[in-house]
Amino acid sequence: MKAKRHRTRVRAALATAACWTLLTGTAVAATDTIVPTLTAPTICTNAAVCQTDNADVYYYMDSSGEYELEGWDRDMVLTMWQNEYSPTDLVRHYDDTPVFSGEGETDHIWQEGSTGLDSDAVGMAWCNDPVGTTYECDQHYIRIRGNDEYDLNVTCHEMGHAVGLVHGYMAYPKRSTTDQAALGCMVSAGYEPDLGTNNINGINSTY
Repeated sequence: MKAKRHRTRVRAALATAACWTLLTGTAVAATDTIVPTLTAPTICTNAAVCQTDNADVYYYMDSSGEYELEGWDRDMVLTMWQNEYSPTDLVRHYDDTPVFSGEGETDHIWQEGSTGLDSDAVGMAWCNDPVGTTYECDQHYIRIRGNDEYDLNVTCHEMGHAVGLVHGYMAYPKRSTTDQAALGCMVSAGYEPDLGTNNINGINSTY
């Protein structure tokens, strides 16, 4: 069972980037791309983008049944973690005995499949267990289509949602949903396998 590492929610209480700099001496990213932003201050629900509840991220890649990941899919998840998220303060732990309910649920469940996806969607990430009235989720599911759709671009994007990263229209200030410089792999079209400095800074200021 994973050990929870809780964090003080200073960032969520600050009204502006100027306040953050004044109180902590640390400037936030030029564009705030992680919930809660001033554009999207809503608490976590099953339908919302949410933070994960740990800097220590325990994850499981479905290994049997309808949503089993093939070898290629697994390689993409591992390569994406190493290439894009290793510069962040997130620490990955593979959970070979995943927990799906109760205390200490496995943070991220990776699946291959199309059930529940819109016809034009390559993948989705959603919260399965919001943590009270906070911005955190105890367990996210990440589901991506098969047929070579599991690639570095899409895994980076959906992983981003599972740690609280948003699209441009939810960022602060709002950005074009194709603004690569601000959003990195969180652009909503023409994905690139690049988390980007702005998102890395946002993750590290949160976790």
